[in-house]
Amino acid sequence: MKKALLIALIGLVAGAVVVGLYLRGVPFLEHMELKARDTMFKARGDLSMTGSKVAVVAVGERSLDVVGRWPWPREKTARVIEQVLAAGVKSLGLDVGFFEPDNRVALQALLTMQKAAEAGRPLKLEQVISRFHPDFVLAQTVHKNRDRVVLGYFFHTEKYQVEHLDKKEAKRRVKAVAKFAYPVVRFTSPAAMEAPFPEGHAPENNVPILVKTARWGGYFNVLPDYDGVVRRLPLVIECRGDYFPSLAIVTLSRYFNQRLPALKIHPFGLESIKLGPIDLPVDEQGRFLINFRGGSAMVPVVEASDLLTKKAPKGVLKDKAVLLTVTAAGVMDHRPMPLSAQTPGGYIMAQAMDNMLKGDFLQKTNMTRLWDLAAMVVMALLAALLLSLLHPLPGGFAALGLAGAYTWVGYEAFSQGWLLSVIHPLVAIGLAGAAAVVYRYLSVEKDKKYIKKAFQFYLSPSVIAELLKTPGGLELGGEKRDLTVLFADVRGFTTISEKLEPDVLASVLNMFMDRMSQAVLDNEGVVDKYMGDAIMAFFGAPIDQPDHAVRACRSGLAMVAQVKALQPEWERLQVPPMTLGVGANTGPMVVGNMGSSQRFDYTVIGDNVNVGSRLEGQTKEYGVDMVVSQSTMEACADDFHFRKLDLIRVKGKTLPVGIYEVVAEADSPAPEWVGLANQAFAAYLDRDFAGAVALYERILEIKPGDKTSQMLLDRCQGYIAEPPGPDWDGAVTKKTK
Repeated sequence: MKKALLIALIGLVAGAVVVGLYLRGVPFLEHMELKARDTMFKARGDLSMTGSKVAVVAVGERSLDVVGRWPWPREKTARVIEQVLAAGVKSLGLDVGFFEPDNRVALQALLTMQKAAEAGRPLKLEQVISRFHPDFVLAQTVHKNRDRVVLGYFFHTEKYQVEHLDKKEAKRRVKAVAKFAYPVVRFTSPAAMEAPFPEGHAPENNVPILVKTARWGGYFNVLPDYDGVVRRLPLVIECRGDYFPSLAIVTLSRYFNQRLPALKIHPFGLESIKLGPIDLPVDEQGRFLINFRGGSAMVPVVEASDLLTKKAPKGVLKDKAVLLTVTAAGVMDHRPMPLSAQTPGGYIMAQAMDNMLKGDFLQKTNMTRLWDLAAMVVMALLAALLLSLLHPLPGGFAALGLAGAYTWVGYEAFSQGWLLSVIHPLVAIGLAGAAAVVYRYLSVEKDKKYIKKAFQFYLSPSVIAELLKTPGGLELGGEKRDLTVLFADVRGFTTISEKLEPDVLASVLNMFMDRMSQAVLDNEGVVDKYMGDAIMAFFGAPIDQPDHAVRACRSGLAMVAQVKALQPEWERLQVPPMTLGVGANTGPMVVGNMGSSQRFDYTVIGDNVNVGSRLEGQTKEYGVDMVVSQSTMEACADDFHFRKLDLIRVKGKTLPVGIYEVVAEADSPAPEWVGLANQAFAAYLDRDFAGAVALYERILEIKPGDKTSQMLLDRCQGYIAEPPGPDWDGAVTKKTK
């Protein structure tokens, strides 16, 4: 639980850090979010504008080749406007500016003046200007169609661009276009009046006669993000206290034949802008996220020259909102956008207008922002969990899979028009993952040091190496597992120790424990504890060992052999001969770190552990070196030769336990008496006491002095003299441990 809470804390801290970066708006991460969105546009591909209610009349290279270089005479532009309007458009936005007077007087004006003079009716200058001056001709066309034509202009959005203007001139310019501003602006509170919007320092106006004659006007500024790429269209620019609309929104308001919408400004800015029957989702500064259709090729375009030469398809512009724009390279300003490196501003505006009419918006709302915040925390938690619990390689792949899955979620949301943050949750995954890897490394290294220190004297190096791979299994607590426990004790050591000098006693005991421990470690067991002249060990944990019973029996035989090998050394030290008793039992027992958080031992507990201890005590009574339970024998019956010793009830137990002597490993021939002993005990259990006596007598001839055979022989003879009752099960109850 403590580890899980620490992992969760790592994830929460990493998530909180990224949330802080998200709320602060770190430029690099914001830039990466924009680039991720651009990539999604490219992955999604183009959206068709076939059947769109928006079109562009372009002054492109072909029009320049047919009509002549730009700028054209104003009367020529007026003819284009008339042809567009004659094609049945609902509204026309002029994405071109007429900022300087056109003083080119047509030859027709001179001829008319000459004829009038020859006729004795000379024309006044005002008459000539009103009939032939290009600006007047264009102004008349705009005035005649003032309900459908929207004049375009632009704002200087950088202060240095208007530093040469005095305050009076700047004020005059704003006043000239004030009639084009949003007519109604409502502030929900005094604080709302301070809400920030894109700022225009002064407009670049059309020639005065056009400004006076036009009823509608809108700026055609297309403001890029800070990386120079256009992704949003500003629908509001604030200039000296007035709020002005974009050419796009004015053209569409004329498309719906409605007045400009009222602006409702909150302290945080705008929520939306009403356009006819449509609520346009905008950000707080009134910027509209464009769901781009594609590059320039996706926009329905009619060349201006085709209208002048009557080559345009009939009905191609009918009932549409149209932008007149210059697209020829080297003449018009081209801007980068996600799907094209160079796109005329009018094409970008046309795609935004189509987006507005179709209503397939890209939206970044409060709900998506809440999703972003939640995703950062959840992704960080999951990454911390994966990379702290799994090994680095699978954990890394899992984290990559998590990142890929969330990227797919972000793309699917984008396809449905919802903008989710992708980069910030991925950063959360990376940060939490890195922190979790560091934590894992530090904690694993700490655990490894602890394991090496705690178990170097109790486990073999190979077991320690395996244990280091999964140190989590050594946390405080236990689990129930099937194991084999072993007890070994020197018989009569207390009596012997009384006769030895302390230094000799210590030397003998250390020599004994060293050999016994090595026998356990050689079979990859755990030396649990030393109890005076006794040793306790177990097999099958902490590393899973399916053959734990075999390992225990092999260790027991090795211990017996080591004690015999030590006899010459003990004789040299004048130590009386010593024998060893080994007991082992197999079964379910609880294994783990037992104790307190300050001090604990890795040990086993349970009834089967107690049975193993009782079996060690039976070695002296039966005169054998090693006694194991029936469960141990059954677990390794094919690996050793066993002699069944007896059926007993150990002290404190009611159920009988079959006990066996481990004679030798199965790869060596079994002594003849082993088979006879097992036959004899089978006869004993079948109440064939006479047959059992005959077999035990034969065993004693082969193995004189065998204590077990003599004890069972005497017991069978007693039962011959006085047969047991009908409830006899062959078991003997032991009164001592």
